[in-house]
Amino acid sequence: MERARIGGFILVLLFPLAAWAQQSSGISGQVKDVSGGVLPGVTVEAASPVLIEKVRTSVTDGEGRYRLVDLRPGTYVVTFSLAGFSTFKRDGVVLTAGFTAEIDAEMRVGSVTETVTVSGQSPLVDVHNVRGQTSVSDETLDTLPSGQRNMTMLQFLTPGFGTPTDVGGSGGIYGTGYGGATFHGKPRNKLNFDNMRVNSWEGIGSGGYHTNPDAVEEITLETSSGLAESSSSGTVINSVPKEGGNTFRGNLAFLFGNDSLQANNLSPELVAAGFLAPGKVLSLWDVSGTLGGPIMKDRLWFFAAIRYFGNGLQRPNSYYNKTQGTPFYTPDLARGPGSRSEDWNSHVLRLTWQASPKNKVTAYADIQDNRSELPSSNSAAEAYYRWTFAPISLFQAGWTYPLTNRVLLEAGFSASVFNFPSYNLPGVSPNDISILDATTGFRYNSGMWFLLGLGTGGPRTSNRFGER
Repeated sequence: MERARIGGFILVLLFPLAAWAQQSSGISGQVKDVSGGVLPGVTVEAASPVLIEKVRTSVTDGEGRYRLVDLRPGTYVVTFSLAGFSTFKRDGVVLTAGFTAEIDAEMRVGSVTETVTVSGQSPLVDVHNVRGQTSVSDETLDTLPSGQRNMTMLQFLTPGFGTPTDVGGSGGIYGTGYGGATFHGKPRNKLNFDNMRVNSWEGIGSGGYHTNPDAVEEITLETSSGLAESSSSGTVINSVPKEGGNTFRGNLAFLFGNDSLQANNLSPELVAAGFLAPGKVLSLWDVSGTLGGPIMKDRLWFFAAIRYFGNGLQRPNSYYNKTQGTPFYTPDLARGPGSRSEDWNSHVLRLTWQASPKNKVTAYADIQDNRSELPSSNSAAEAYYRWTFAPISLFQAGWTYPLTNRVLLEAGFSASVFNFPSYNLPGVSPNDISILDATTGFRYNSGMWFLLGLGTGGPRTSNRFGER
């Protein structure tokens, strides 16, 4: 009985690691000679500049098979060598996050100094996993005509997702939150950063922490929920963080827009019908910069990123209530239409340390300060609700150690702090009741969230801790 308990305990410990390994990238295959016989003892090396140790090594087993796990997304050169055979090299192997490439080799008798190089299209089908998955690199996200370049944008590219819309970033960070999205009607999406969960605990589990897209190498979206290796009944979205390298690299970007760069379709007919003020972007800016490189080549890398994003939006036909505090709504035309604003900033630092030939340690920190005013879908200006998400922080640490060709040891810790106090807008008393006109769906007098009793509760904090 005691032996059975120990076995069950080990199984429970190994299951999360197996599930995480399914999310990491890798290369596997089989090595044979020209007659079709399997070759054990072949040294297999995967080299890429994205690896701080430069080369990851494995050896084929008695069936000529090998497997390299926990590889970062990037382009690899795979080399096969064995005494008495010519060296076989396959270049241009491209790995995306969570993808395992099948690379087989056929080695000919000859000198090890002789090299046979094979170039061809990198494998496109992962024959080792059955889950449905979409991957998008940071280069692809940068070229898309979208506003946020984050997890939300990946949902927009996936058939079956129901998400809020965003035009050029005008939806804002929280206006297009990915926690409320559904896949074929199913909510409860699991949001991961470096394969560790960062969902908020509240409500439907939306993301209190929002990733800085300039710090993300690639985003993957797993849609095959319900599989044995899946840890979510909905979808699993994972962001792979960027790392430094042996060369210094960086970039700067600046985006700007305002109401002078747009038009509207306001017509005399609409004005006569009572529609007086169209929605428009009053201001929109996005400033970001990154820098990565070596502190010690092949030993210690750093990557830093900052981003400042904000906007000011005029809501269509959204006027303040001239008779505030009464059961009636009278638009205050003299005051002009209401507007909402949002400010979001992020400061990221990631360190990668190759402590020994096999021990790799990573550390990540992102400190954010975010403020936002969000309206109901159809509301007067005083019915907006204001959030002060400050400070928001994510701290992570990880360790990996390939013990043997078949055993990978790894551990990780994640801590997320999410503050979300909400407040009435100036001029709105805590005693003002939110009023909804059921015939038109129009809300006025106070914000929707205050109707739920959340507006005067003072500061609130959600802390999330996780591991892998």
